[in-house]
Amino acid sequence: MPDEVQVYSLHYDKFAFAYGQEGGDEVVRDISLSLPEGHVVLITGPSGAGKTTICRAANGLIPNEFKGKMRGRVTIAGKYDSRKYGVSALSKIVGVLQQDPDTQLFNPTVEDEIVFGACNYGLPAETIRERTARLLELTRLTAHSRKNPHNLSGGQQQACALASILSFDPGTLVLDEPTSNVDPIGSKEVLDLVARLAREEGRTTLLVEHKIEELVHLVDEMIVIDQGNILHRGTVREVLEHVEYIDSVGLSVPQVTLLAARLRRVGWPIDKLPLDVDEAIKTLSPLLERETIAYLPTPPARHIQHNNKEVIVDISQLTHTYKDGTVAVRDLNLQIHRGEFVAILGQNGSGKTTLVKHLNGLLKPTSGKVTVAGLDTKKASINEMAMTVGFIFQNPDTQICKMKVYDELAFGLKNVGLPEAEVDQRVKQAAQDLEITHLLDKNPFLLSMGEKQRIAVASVLAMRPAILVLDEPTTGQDFKRSKEIMDLAVRLHAEGQTIIVITHDMNLAAEYCDRVIIMAGGRSILDAPTRDAFLAQDALRASSLRSPQVTWLGHLLGYSSAWLTVDEAFSSLNSVRIGAGHGT
Repeated sequence: MPDEVQVYSLHYDKFAFAYGQEGGDEVVRDISLSLPEGHVVLITGPSGAGKTTICRAANGLIPNEFKGKMRGRVTIAGKYDSRKYGVSALSKIVGVLQQDPDTQLFNPTVEDEIVFGACNYGLPAETIRERTARLLELTRLTAHSRKNPHNLSGGQQQACALASILSFDPGTLVLDEPTSNVDPIGSKEVLDLVARLAREEGRTTLLVEHKIEELVHLVDEMIVIDQGNILHRGTVREVLEHVEYIDSVGLSVPQVTLLAARLRRVGWPIDKLPLDVDEAIKTLSPLLERETIAYLPTPPARHIQHNNKEVIVDISQLTHTYKDGTVAVRDLNLQIHRGEFVAILGQNGSGKTTLVKHLNGLLKPTSGKVTVAGLDTKKASINEMAMTVGFIFQNPDTQICKMKVYDELAFGLKNVGLPEAEVDQRVKQAAQDLEITHLLDKNPFLLSMGEKQRIAVASVLAMRPAILVLDEPTTGQDFKRSKEIMDLAVRLHAEGQTIIVITHDMNLAAEYCDRVIIMAGGRSILDAPTRDAFLAQDALRASSLRSPQVTWLGHLLGYSSAWLTVDEAFSSLNSVRIGAGHGT
């Protein structure tokens, strides 16, 4: 008998695509990719590499909704050609979660959003009820089921959009950065759920993610793409043998894997690179003088400490209640000094964004007082606050309003009456700092989420505010772009600017911030120097956060302080390798 023909849930055959009616440069080229039923395939790569384009082709968005020139073929479930079937026909077979969940949410309540697709496909009422209750619990949205999705935090919106797709039970999932706005433990829950659905229900999944660390044991195949081409593919362990190269092109790789690769490069006898902390302990312990690790010194401060005594943000007994009755911030007291570099951390819905929206007057206190640079935000106008506080939102689409990138960067500057020459100079400087000079003539709404995020950052930096608030500035960014944005924040901080960062990226907070404020239930449950904060395991668990891998590795090895970066761990461990003190 002849061999049975393999039927793939998704099959890309030399797929290439160029956006625009005229068909410009191809953003992906000759992509050949086959997803067997039940497999989980991870695609990762730098911002603008072509990952989102591959996702859009999976359910007919390309070429039916996004116009351009397509080569090759994309086949769904072994028989549906994406050129011949539109989104409405393919959406029952392939569920696509896009980068920006806000564009997929349109129902009045979370519950309505989840049941919408299942109702449209005529599923039995009892099935819909059971499925909705299960998905609300899985996505931690049960308490928010009657809320408007647009009143949720960014991470909760992402969870809602995912639940709405799962409700009509598609055989294939295409998830474009499904956890970019989700807290660390929430990310793990979402990704574990995706992997479990694949294993238990045979649901094929194409997953685009930067969070490789969370996925090392969950995916069947890993593909690294850059500039529209596949660079590496194989199992996670096979691909991460190239970890230093992958790190160099701007991807966030598991810290312990990168650490072990660097140690191996300087002569440590490491055969197999570890993929997680447990493997790292087994790999490194036999090579270390464990008894001396506890006495290693604390690494030095990483950047300028201003130690300014001037209080630039003074929050007293702040409470904020939304119109639906949600108390987002409760009796909060907080002071931030000029020149500090502060991270505000917490799980989705903990009150972080509500808190910082009080700093520029976007929200007014229900009770209590917020004073910023001497201005009472309850009385000051938004124009007054805009000159003092620069605010970069989670979702860049909420900030972008112009049809040309240059005009977007110039918008605020013109509104405050700056001379045309100074406007031009500031726009070009901000564009150069964020490496978007080549985009100045482009329409920002046609760019990737990562590119739009850099545009939003540039438009705020052009205003040169005294306080810069970054609300998830790394959304949609690869690690290289994230570091570039934060390195720019470091440069501004060195010049005396106060930096406040809201982030779910613990590695980023650990590397850049000097002070960490952890929120839970609208209150501050921890306010401490960064090293102390990432050793406070009870507070981290209470807020769905986790220490960076190298911090936890150090703790398990007996280090009394905290490593915050791979560089710090590398320097320390090199001094306690067995034989290191004896000239070997």
